[in-house]
Amino acid sequence: MSPSVVQAARYHRIGNPAEVVQLDRVPLAEPAAGEVRVQMLSAPINPADLNLIEGKYGEARPLPDVPGNEGCGRVVAVGPGVDRSWIGRLVLVADQAWRESGNWPVAGLVAVPDGLSADRAAVLRVNPPTAWLLLQEFATLRPGDWVLQNAPTSAVGRAVIEIARHRGWKTLNVVRWAAAAEELRALGADAVVVDDEDMVSAAKEVLGGAVPRLALNAVGGISATRLAGLLGPGGTLVTYGAMSKEALKIPNGFLIFRDLVFRGFWLTRWLRAASPADRDALFGDVFRLAAAGCFAPRVAAEFPLQRAAEAVAMAAAGAGTGKVLLRIGV
Repeated sequence: MSPSVVQAARYHRIGNPAEVVQLDRVPLAEPAAGEVRVQMLSAPINPADLNLIEGKYGEARPLPDVPGNEGCGRVVAVGPGVDRSWIGRLVLVADQAWRESGNWPVAGLVAVPDGLSADRAAVLRVNPPTAWLLLQEFATLRPGDWVLQNAPTSAVGRAVIEIARHRGWKTLNVVRWAAAAEELRALGADAVVVDDEDMVSAAKEVLGGAVPRLALNAVGGISATRLAGLLGPGGTLVTYGAMSKEALKIPNGFLIFRDLVFRGFWLTRWLRAASPADRDALFGDVFRLAAAGCFAPRVAAEFPLQRAAEAVAMAAAGAGTGKVLLRIGV
């Protein structure tokens, strides 16, 4: 059994993540009814984690709080009423992942299928499911249809490209720098254009008269406006992020003359409303694609839990080449 006191990265006040995250020793009770004890192995530092610590997320949690909205660990004990077959299984957790071990309700965990390592699985709970649902929930796409997106170099954007390639859809990807084009094409992107004043004309030339019905926005501001301008009548722009910190600007004509639809997406909200069957189907699809080689994590650096403050500082500064991971156990 794990010790009754474990180490955890926590923040006691809202603020700059690099300044407020600290390593604490916290008590850990026996698993209660319906809970399992999970020994954490690996957890990424995601933008949502940083936003939560900064007080800029969609909801707040009581302080002090252990961040980490995804991670992978191994079940080492079960509470009353939980089948002992859970012991030894890899699982994905949905919160408080930046800790040596903890107790979670078994109903909220996602079991990792055999053949996927903890490092591969640790990044599969947030970004690939978000990409899958963005492509499935807002438009009925046919083979050969175009999907537009900004932020294609993000983890979600890269997952969109991989899923679309497997499903026979085309992606037009809007980037800030032309240097990103080669890597995205190697991943399976069909077209890449630079997000500048010539973007719309360049994109229309690529589309060649095709009328996209779905655009995915994680930037906001003028980038989102340009993206929406490429949609056909009745098309949908889905916003799931706001990297530019600029408000979404919707010209009146987009609504009056083209009847464009503007939607938002938050994976947490979807999961809370989903039935167990729908949730299992979602992760089943994600795991099958991962087993086929999709969603391999790009890792910029790994840190032990004891250096969580350094890891958070690097992630907040922008790792550039990939995720910053906390390697918690073996």
